[in-house]
Amino acid sequence: MVKYELDRVAHAIASEPRRAILERLAEGETSMSRLAGHLDVSLPAVDKHVRLLMDAGVVAKSKSGRTTSLRLVPGSLDDLATWAMSTRLMWGNALDRLEEHLTAGSDTEVTP
Repeated sequence: MVKYELDRVAHAIASEPRRAILERLAEGETSMSRLAGHLDVSLPAVDKHVRLLMDAGVVAKSKSGRTTSLRLVPGSLDDLATWAMSTRLMWGNALDRLEEHLTAGSDTEVTP
């Protein structure tokens, strides 16, 4: 994934209402109106959040008659998850080395 695409996905999920939308869609496809009712927010507010999630490629919508259905795009969060895991491993290793260094340093006498 190109860096700016990763940034768009990260920005899209940085908002609590958008994360709530993703959590609901993780349970399965739903209509826009049901989603608004589930989140207890207005339909225009849900539409705004959904458009941002769609622009990031995380959510897709389809229309059947008067009903607009929303669903998660499979694999759309994989690159972000991979980045987060590699960052976590990097910091975990760095902090482990720091702890080893500090522990080893506590056995030596410090002279002024």
